[in-house]
Amino acid sequence: MLLIERTEQLRALTGNYYANNDFTKVEGDIEQATEELARLVGEGVIALAEKADDSDPLRRLVQRPIAILATLRMYQKNDLSHEDDGRKFKVSTDGGDKLPWEWQLDRDDALQMEAYYRAVDSLITHLNKTKPEEWTSTSLYRATRQLIVRSGAQFDMYFPINRSERTYLLLVPFIREAQLMTVADAYGADWQKLLDEDLDTDASKSESAAHYAAAMAVCLLAMGTALCRLPLKLLPCGVVRGYLAESGMRDSEPASLDDVRRASDWMRADAARWIDKMKRARDGSEPDYELLPRNHPRNKYCRL
Repeated sequence: MLLIERTEQLRALTGNYYANNDFTKVEGDIEQATEELARLVGEGVIALAEKADDSDPLRRLVQRPIAILATLRMYQKNDLSHEDDGRKFKVSTDGGDKLPWEWQLDRDDALQMEAYYRAVDSLITHLNKTKPEEWTSTSLYRATRQLIVRSGAQFDMYFPINRSERTYLLLVPFIREAQLMTVADAYGADWQKLLDEDLDTDASKSESAAHYAAAMAVCLLAMGTALCRLPLKLLPCGVVRGYLAESGMRDSEPASLDDVRRASDWMRADAARWIDKMKRARDGSEPDYELLPRNHPRNKYCRL
């Protein structure tokens, strides 16, 4: 069963789907877009939307990202015609519609994907607020409950990602890595007490200095790792720009591999400073760093 079954629905959901388009040409794209969304939010959420009536906001919130992604995929396939003797590019010679330039197609693709990302953000925000069992029982949601930063809105408090819940879910593996491999070990045995400061469930609770510093370190390490491992187009466009503004790079210039590595290194260096602040807040004093193992005043020289 398709969540979208008529041309009128696609037009209402996207605002740009032609009424005269053949709906059968987009059905396959609707199925694939539904499967992609299900991999993110779970099959149970899709099934819940299928059973809901049109008055339930969940149904439209699930339909909209599916509609946007499916129509974009159909538009991209229709840029060329696929005929028996190969692919062809139609050129208008009767003074009618003009074919767009490649840069115009690229910009439209980017705008459509941005609309898709915003639609996914709206869906996940709704799921986090209403907390249906079909969402809270997913392995991805359960994994976020074990993290010091548990939503896109929380992540945005420490590192700006435009409050994007989709971006946050992409970052969850890197958040877990930063927490388990670095920050939790640096904090020590009482790490669970820090996790128990659940700002999601108790908004009136004030955040401790140690929790803030730990969350800052985790977010910086996670983003620094993500920059090196994820395609940049999956991340908010301002992430790299904010760290490279002092280099004089203009907004119109694409980030090079060296730019990305530099931004990642800076984030890791910032994270190290926040880990130091976390230890100070934990101990209530300046940490005592041992310069040399069992150093002695007579150890002033070395033999070469």
